[in-house]
Formats: sequence, C-alpha cells, structure tokens
Amino acid sequence: MKVINKSIAASILTLVSASVFAQPIIDLYKSPTCGCCVKWGELMKAEEYTVNYHHTEDWSSLKKDAGMPMQLQSCHTAVIDGYLIEGHVPEQDVARLILEKPENVSGLAVPGMPRYSPGMAAKGQGYRDFNVVQFSQQGVMTVYKKY
Repeated sequence: MKVINKSIAASILTLVSASVFAQPIIDLYKSPTCGCCVKWGELMKAEEYTVNYHHTEDWSSLKKDAGMPMQLQSCHTAVIDGYLIEGHVPEQDVARLILEKPENVSGLAVPGMPRYSPGMAAKGQGYRDFNVVQFSQQGVMTVYKKY
C-alpha cells in the first residue's frame, strides 16, 4: 500500500469538499437604485453563495420565460440552479428547493416587499407576516412556506 503525503491528501479532500458542497451561483437582476435587493444578496453571500449582480431596468423576459404570474412580482429576480427566485425569499427556502429539485416548479416568490422578509427586516428581527409561493411554468401557484 502506497502512503500519500498528508498535505497532498488534505489538498485533495479540500478540493473534493469544495466541489461537492459549493453553493450554486446566483444571478441577481435588480434596478441599479434598489438597496433592499443588495441586502438580500448580502444575506445570500453570508450563506456562501456567489452573487453576480446585474443592474438593469427590465428583466421581465426572465419572469415570462419561467411562467411567473404577474401577481408574484417583487423588486428583484434571481436565477439559481435553473430556478427563478422572485423577491425576498429566505435562504433556507432556496436551499430546500435546490436540494429537493422538484420537477414541476419553475421557482419561488415572495410577492411585493414584505416588511419582515430577508433584506427588508431590521437586523435581528425574525421573518414573519408573508408567504413564499412556488409556481410552475403553467402558472400553478401553491404556498411553499408561511412566515
């Protein structure tokens, strides 16, 4: 049996772990002037996602292509691992969606800009008083989680 140098073994383990457990990249589409969108992005960065900001005035084609109903619109749109994430969706719900990979779901949305949602709530405030809604390409909507 051949003995592998411990530092080489540690390097290999680090590379494998990073590739297995790396968070997906987030492409975040937002208005150049919206601050709460940046706060949501920073919360996602704190959970080790890579966030690429795309400042634009119109990203409606992303929403349309995903079949997102108009009543679910919010101030920003993210694309993560093939799913559309609209508005101030909590990271734990994004993580659950990515882990479960439901086939007939286009994405998740938190309509509007709820006061106690991620990126809107003051530091230390709990999330409350809003729903995360999942939607399909066909426009089917169901509550994914209540806060």
